[in-house]
Amino acid sequence: MSTAGNQPTSAEPPPQVSITASQGVQVGDHSTMNNLGVDAATLPVQRVAEGTFVHNLPIASGVFVGRDLAMLDRLLHDGSAGVVVGQAAVHGLGGVGKTELVVHYARAHISRYRLVWWVTADTAENVNLGLAALTSRLHPVATLADAQAWAVGWLQSNTGWLLVLDNVENVEDITGLLGQIAGRGHVVVTTRRDLGKARWTRLRLSPLQLGVLDRAASIELLTELTGLHDDHSADRLAADLGDLPLALEQAAAYISQHRHLTFDTYRTQLTAQFAQLAANGGEGGDAHRTIASVWQITMTAIHTRSPLAGVVMAVLAWLAPDDIPEDLLQPLADNQTDVGDAVALLASYNMITCNADTISMHRLVQAVTRTNTAVPEAGDPITGHVGRLLAAAIPDDPINKYSGWPRWNTLLPHFDAFLAHLPAGHDNSTSIVLGNHAATYRQHQGQISAAITQFEHTVADARRILGDDHPDTLASRNNLAVAHRVAGRLAEAVELYEQVLTDRRRILGDDHPHTLTTRNNLARAYATAGRVTAAIELYERVLADRRRILGNDHPHTLTTRNNLALAYATAGRIAAAIELYEQVLADRRRILGNDHPHTLTTRNYLALAYATAGRIAAAIELYEQVLADRRRILDNDHPDTLTTRDNLASANLTAGRVTEAIRSYEAVLTDSQRILGDDHPDTLTTRNNLALAYATAGRVAEAIELHEQVLTDRRPMLGSDHPDTLATRNNLARAYALVGRITEAIELHQQVLTDRRRILGDDHPHTLSTRNSLARAYALAGRVTEAIELHQQVLTDRRRILGDDHPHTLTTRNYLALAYATAGRITEAAELHERVLTDSQRVLGNDHPDTLAARSHLAVACAAAGRITEAIELHEQVLTDRHRVLDYDHPDTADTRNNLAALRARMQQITAPPAGT
Repeated sequence: MSTAGNQPTSAEPPPQVSITASQGVQVGDHSTMNNLGVDAATLPVQRVAEGTFVHNLPIASGVFVGRDLAMLDRLLHDGSAGVVVGQAAVHGLGGVGKTELVVHYARAHISRYRLVWWVTADTAENVNLGLAALTSRLHPVATLADAQAWAVGWLQSNTGWLLVLDNVENVEDITGLLGQIAGRGHVVVTTRRDLGKARWTRLRLSPLQLGVLDRAASIELLTELTGLHDDHSADRLAADLGDLPLALEQAAAYISQHRHLTFDTYRTQLTAQFAQLAANGGEGGDAHRTIASVWQITMTAIHTRSPLAGVVMAVLAWLAPDDIPEDLLQPLADNQTDVGDAVALLASYNMITCNADTISMHRLVQAVTRTNTAVPEAGDPITGHVGRLLAAAIPDDPINKYSGWPRWNTLLPHFDAFLAHLPAGHDNSTSIVLGNHAATYRQHQGQISAAITQFEHTVADARRILGDDHPDTLASRNNLAVAHRVAGRLAEAVELYEQVLTDRRRILGDDHPHTLTTRNNLARAYATAGRVTAAIELYERVLADRRRILGNDHPHTLTTRNNLALAYATAGRIAAAIELYEQVLADRRRILGNDHPHTLTTRNYLALAYATAGRIAAAIELYEQVLADRRRILDNDHPDTLTTRDNLASANLTAGRVTEAIRSYEAVLTDSQRILGDDHPDTLTTRNNLALAYATAGRVAEAIELHEQVLTDRRPMLGSDHPDTLATRNNLARAYALVGRITEAIELHQQVLTDRRRILGDDHPHTLSTRNSLARAYALAGRVTEAIELHQQVLTDRRRILGDDHPHTLTTRNYLALAYATAGRITEAAELHERVLTDSQRVLGNDHPDTLAARSHLAVACAAAGRITEAIELHEQVLTDRHRVLDYDHPDTADTRNNLAALRARMQQITAPPAGT
């Protein structure tokens, strides 16, 4: 029998300790070893005196921000008087600050406890060593093989203590201990594992999941640790580091040790040399506590337990950090349960966060994982795997199938992240597919500049990976040309189309369907650029070739015929356009069916042609039919349905049903904002049209305000040079003129004219329209000579470009006659009005609003010339027709009634007998 331990200072007899069957380790030859076994049950209970603090807490950081210690305190404190009994588990991603939180909590509340003991609990061996250290601290003995049992006995026999089990990797290592000491003191566990509610409850641990810092706390941490008080730059760096405390501290240490380094220069270095900086904790730092190494143990454990989980993690690393659709991972295994188990394993290690149907992964975990990219199959890099998963998830038809748009909005950030993470000079051909689809979707969502940028990157990748002559490279170039056209960059679009056409002819031949598609697209670009004659000629040749190669009934042939009809309408050949639309409609009904989207599109275009021809009633009737069918087939919220509703409102406005038109525009605008968003081009178009309706209703102040808002929004979305932006500026100038702000109107018209000449050219119909509006503004300003001169120039150019019978040419002749009248050249005005009326009746028909306007203007000219009887007869005819065609309350109808009343009063004065006779 021997004794062990400290001699007690009291008068009690010394404790007797039994030593039996001890174990030891013998090292070296011929050594002698005496084994002493200590019976823990015979060790005395050692109590810590009141007011005595025993602890082995690690050092706490001098800067501690963004954490609420009260949250942990509430978990441990049961609200009863006296000693608090509770057990809690702080879990979260490695580096999120679990240990720091608990250290600060323990130090802040150390006065509550007589003992605070910290145990590194990453393995069962280390748990035992920590308990043995507790025994050594409270009751040192020379040799004590069962010291951990003594420590457990002490914890069971005492209260008023806090035990911290830090960095638990396997909860089984502490399960027995928790059961033995529950209810005596406080236990706080830190772990990267999230065991789920059921396991936490079974272990009687109240979980506290620790997330990253909020941005304000991240900024404070960076600035306090570095002494650099640049909040804006710190904000940017915190965003790059995902507000992860370990990464923020690591960055601060590195920056503070490099005196010329700033937050922004560190960001630059982090982008260029991520692996190097991720592993550098600064001088005096722990090499094992860097973002490059802190997750290695976890990653190794995950790969060991589930290779599939390792693949899932590698895939997630190449996507955007948040809102990753979980179903994107389904093709990774034949059995979906296996994928679910892999995701659950990653979530249990806090490497990912699972929401209802999506997954999030910290951006730095992603970055570190990408630098250690796994290979899921022999010879198959993970980037190939990710690319195929994304390609398989692409929804059908990003243009017309709007039911797939929510899925597109979910996937787009992940397309962008994957493409951005690919190294320069990569050879991933799937990136071309992804880039083309993503850019196409962006283009049709109104994100024109972003679409062009993405198409340009895709074309560069296709040329490098596939070569200039590969069909996919040519397709990418064709798509880029389309985007240029939509953006109004017409010269670039035409040039690129012509280059693609030359290459497709050389590689594929003249008759290949892709070659014909490029020719069709080129014709459309010509039409958009105002080269309508060239467009019609090219459409007609494409139509002939498609009929010969594909047949008259092929959908592509029908598309060209539809486009040709649109070109006829643009050229002012309205009758030819209507005739062709009606033929296309009959064929599409026969081949595709009445409810096919292409059939509905032709019907919508035909209604527009009817409206252009002045057949307003027919246009409204057809629009209403198309609207009913689109609502039934596509849905009330489908973009095509919204387009028809907008077009119907425009037809009602033309018909003089101004109040109804405004009400319809406002409803369409509300729905467009909800479905498409405030900045979508179609939403902006509806706002523009609503402003025009306000102006027609005499609500010019509201019209101006709305035009100015649309202009403000169109500039950043589409660019200052986009045709729609220029159209809004032109409309705003006209609105200024309506309220007498003539100087501003003229100045704005002149600016628009300069820009349209530069962008579209002198002969573009839009340029001619602005010149015509400017001439009208000159007349309103009393600058009649300049007005007449400019109208005559515009008339010459419109006759040359559009022809004598184009509606725009007739409009200019009408305005020129009005300018003659303003200048007092009444005879010339009346003669020109008569010719314009004759031609309008022949070209547009008797009931077209422009024909009615021409008759009204002729009546005014006759009155000015003293031809009162003739003027009254004309006004009476106009009033009858305007009542029938436009509506009783249409502003033009009201003007005619007023003019007629004034002339009748004048005639009474003329014919009345002299007074006194």
